[in-house]
This record gives sequence, C-alpha cells and structure tokens, in this order.
Amino acid sequence: MRKFFIITGVGVLSLLSLWVLVMVFSRPGEYVKVSYDDLENWSSDNQAQALAAFKKSCSVFLSEAATKKIPPQQLGGIAADWQPSCRAAKNLNNPTDDRSRRFFERQFTVLSYSTDTQGLFTGYFAPEYSGSDTATEVYSYPLYGVPENLRILDLGRFSSALQGKTIIGEVKAGEFVPYKDRENIDRGALKGQKLELVWLKSQTDVFFMHIQGSGVIRYENGDRKTFGYAGKNGKAYHAIGKFLIDAGEISAPDMSMQAIRSWIAANQLQARALMWKNPSYVFFRALDTEIPVGSLNVELTAGRSLAIDRTYVPMGMPLWLDLQPSNEAADPIRRLVIAQDTGGAIKGRVRADIYWGIGEDAGLMAGSMKDRGRFYFLLPKILAERLLSEKKAVP
Repeated sequence: MRKFFIITGVGVLSLLSLWVLVMVFSRPGEYVKVSYDDLENWSSDNQAQALAAFKKSCSVFLSEAATKKIPPQQLGGIAADWQPSCRAAKNLNNPTDDRSRRFFERQFTVLSYSTDTQGLFTGYFAPEYSGSDTATEVYSYPLYGVPENLRILDLGRFSSALQGKTIIGEVKAGEFVPYKDRENIDRGALKGQKLELVWLKSQTDVFFMHIQGSGVIRYENGDRKTFGYAGKNGKAYHAIGKFLIDAGEISAPDMSMQAIRSWIAANQLQARALMWKNPSYVFFRALDTEIPVGSLNVELTAGRSLAIDRTYVPMGMPLWLDLQPSNEAADPIRRLVIAQDTGGAIKGRVRADIYWGIGEDAGLMAGSMKDRGRFYFLLPKILAERLLSEKKAVP
C-alpha cells in the first residue's frame, strides 16, 4: 500500500498552477461488442488460472461500498456492477478450464475499441537477490522504506476537477517542493534516517528492484523475504535502455534487461551516470507474503496479472490479450489476464506489462519482451449494456 499524506494550506501553489501540473487524460472513443468466437485461442486457454487471479480482484470489489466508483468510470462503473460476478466466482471451487470458461462467458461481455488500436506490451518479474539486514563490505547498497518527510498532495482537496490527482514532494522552509531525485538519494540524501530495510550487493541490483517494483531477498542463513512497492519520489520514469539505443551502445532489436545488465557490468565507470538518467526512485516495504503484491493490493499471479495505466483500464478487470512477439521464434500470446498492477513506465491507452513470476526463469521471459498487440475488455454484462447504449464513451 502506498503511504499517503494530505497537505492543506499550501498557499504557495495557486489552483491555476496546480492545474498546469496535472495531465488530464481524456480521449473520446467508441467501443464495439466482440464475440468470444472471435478471440483466437479462447477455447484452449487455461481459464482456471485466470479465474483464480480474478477471485483475488474480487476480494477488493466485494469489500467496496456498492456505490463506489471504479475509475475510469465508463469502463469501471461502480462496485455494484462487479459484485454479482464476484459472488458467482466465489461459489466456484476448484473449477476446470471448461467451467471457468463458461463462467466468464456467462458473466462478461467482450468489448474492444472500435478502431484497431495496437500498443506495446512488455514483461516484468520479481528478481531474487542475496542480501543482509546489516551493512557490510559485501552488502553496502540499501533498499529504503518511505521517508517520513515525503508528502503526497491530494489535488482533489483544492478542486473537484482534480479529483484523484496527486503530486509528490516535501516541505522546505514552508514551501512545497519536488522530492529528491535518484542522484541525490544515491549520493546519500537519506542517510541517517534509519530507512534502510535490507542491504544488497550492488547498485545494479537496487536499480533493477526499482524497475521491477518488488523482489525476493535471500539471506545467508537461508531465510527469504519479499519486498514490495511502498511509494515513489514523484519523478518521471525514464527508460535507460532508450539512452543506450540513442548512444549506439545497444541496437534496438538487441535491447533487453539482460543486455542492459551486461552493458553495466562492462562499463562500471559510466553505469551510475546512466542510472541517474532515470530520476524516478522507488521505496519499499517488507511483505507478509512470499508472493509480490500489485497496486490492487492483492498477490500477483505469474502469467495472469497485468500492469496497466489505470487512467484507461479499471483495476481488477479481466482482459484478453492478442499479442505478436518481436522475436519471430516465439509464439503469440493469447490469454486471459487480470489488471492488478501499475508501473512508472506503463503509460498510454494500449500499454501493459505482463507479470511472469519470481526469479531467473521469469526474468528471461520478461527481459526481452517487446510485443505488439491489443487487448479486449471483459465487462460485467450490465455495465457493458450501459456503455454500449451511449454513443460515445471516454476511456
């Protein structure tokens, strides 16, 4: 869970300047109904896995008040739209793929954008690194918890037009200012605040924990502990792979997480400066579960949980993926997934990240994934009927 603070009375920021700081997403678009028969591979997908992941979303939907709005509202509706399907899912114990498939077909209508909108789909995972509870000569790079002075300003407190919008910073000399960036923190800006949760062997391990948003740490005594996302510094995310491509260090077709790690290992003197080109910084918390938790605050399911831009896609929603791999030797990905996470690099109407699990094998799946494709929305029937009755909708 993110750590939220509300600041009131920040007179130095006018409402107008707050408005300028906020990017308002609004793109009209029409939706069309799609038959399940038109979803290639629908009848052979492992729907039982998808249903198990959807039940985790249901723990959130069923805990909400019936009138709770699920953003974005045209696709998300209100909690009451989702709750009947969730109750039906709860009553399905150990279903087969066929029973799971029939469940989705009975409960949901498939919609897509009326235009053949395609986007980029990448992968992520939870890396597994060795670590220590104390700093040593071997373990000298910390993962930090959320600083006490980090503040999240709720812009909805200033105007209903800014409802759900926030900015992140800190208060200095009575002024609300941007929070420290990666370079400042790496240079020691948080030392002495007792924020260190665990110590890792290299700055590279720390950096890739930030990119993936969670990870598993192995201790020398054999213990394992999972650390997950707890907050961020509010700086924009910049993919360092793009800088390497632009500099001619790695070609676009060869770009992958593994290629970046190899470049860093071979260019230690330039590596830190490269990482500082991404000013975004992630703070962590220790989890009570062995499995990473996404932004929906439920455990992620390998191959079935999806990180999305919640400006366009409701959290908890099932989506059908139809992706063509960038690697010609790989098979197309056509499967049902559940929107249960977000990410700093996941921005856009058709942009998503598939969670592949924990450890090295999952990293191989995720590291080179640059697929193009589209997704289809599975909406509760009552919500889909309401949306289709409108001439236009804004995702």
